[in-house]
Amino acid sequence: MTHRIGAFALVLGLAAFAALPCPAPACSLCSGMNLQNTSTFRQDVGQAKMILYGVLKDAKPNGQAGGGSVDLHIQRVLKTDAFLGDKKVLTLPRYVPADPKDPPKFLIFADVFQGKLDPYRGIPVKSEALVDYVKGAMDLDAKDRTTALLYFFRHIDHADAEVANDAYLEFAKANDGEVGQVAKRLDPARLRKLINDPQTPPARIGLFAFLLGACGNSDDAAFLKGMIEKPTTRTAGALDGALAGYIQLQSREGWDLTASVLKDDKRNLTQRLQALGAVRFYYGWKGKDIEREIYKCLGAMVPDGNVADMAIEDLRRWKLWDLTAEVLAQFAKKSHDAPIMQRCIVRYALTCPKPEAAQFLTKLKGTKEGKELIAAVEESLQFEKTK
Repeated sequence: MTHRIGAFALVLGLAAFAALPCPAPACSLCSGMNLQNTSTFRQDVGQAKMILYGVLKDAKPNGQAGGGSVDLHIQRVLKTDAFLGDKKVLTLPRYVPADPKDPPKFLIFADVFQGKLDPYRGIPVKSEALVDYVKGAMDLDAKDRTTALLYFFRHIDHADAEVANDAYLEFAKANDGEVGQVAKRLDPARLRKLINDPQTPPARIGLFAFLLGACGNSDDAAFLKGMIEKPTTRTAGALDGALAGYIQLQSREGWDLTASVLKDDKRNLTQRLQALGAVRFYYGWKGKDIEREIYKCLGAMVPDGNVADMAIEDLRRWKLWDLTAEVLAQFAKKSHDAPIMQRCIVRYALTCPKPEAAQFLTKLKGTKEGKELIAAVEESLQFEKTK
């Protein structure tokens, strides 16, 4: 494990989060957290050599900023290492004020580097429910993602904010297929409560709206349609999840509504991007099983020079070629003559296996500008392959 010198931050409840890559693309409907730079407790469990819960006492400053030490009086050992042995007290190499009348309790994630203790994450504990939650997460089978997400969902509205935040983050780090798979097994009553609770962070409502659509009923369909047609300040950013949930309950109408949002150039760009987010979620979940719906939604964007590049790039990445004629036809239009749009169409043509794409490129090479454009895009594609 890489040594994280000075990463231990306990004061004011700040935690040093290890930068861990997601094992798969994160949930398309989740926002509000920096997923790449925030680790869950479960991820830190895998990195830590020791996880200890206890009381901080006998803080000793050394006169330097943040320098000194504090003793951890261990009450529970969740994960141990030979370094710990049978010790009941560990001295942590960081000064943390510890009121002897009300000593703080912390959950400590620690490494051992060159024979020395390296505590790198400390969580202030308000109740032992947090410790129990982490222990439960440790006992999960990492390969059984459905069971794991069911466990995290049971804690997603926990009174302890640390627990609730971590449970949401587990969903946010799950991929679209994992979220879609577990959604139908959740409790709709809990989701209704979360969506309507003014304390629920608005960034989480999109995910909860989809989950409700997957396990809810016809009344929930009407509720989600209301979120789509009459968004409030709190739900305006949840259009992607509301559309995704509505599709679960009213499939044909839901897909038609999504396509109409994508096609409507009178809507603001944010709303259209959110609708595209719903499409991307479904493709991440169901892939080419929903080709018909994907073509309808992305096809609605292709003629619009303000958003066509996003649709064309998705079609290219997903290797969906049935709209090739429509995509190539946009190249000559004034509405699509911006350099970014032209490069996007050429990139599509260079990737597409259809004969009309080859014919398009042959014709484009007939001009100096066309040759230069193709060369530049080919170079970018080569760079893409090396990433």
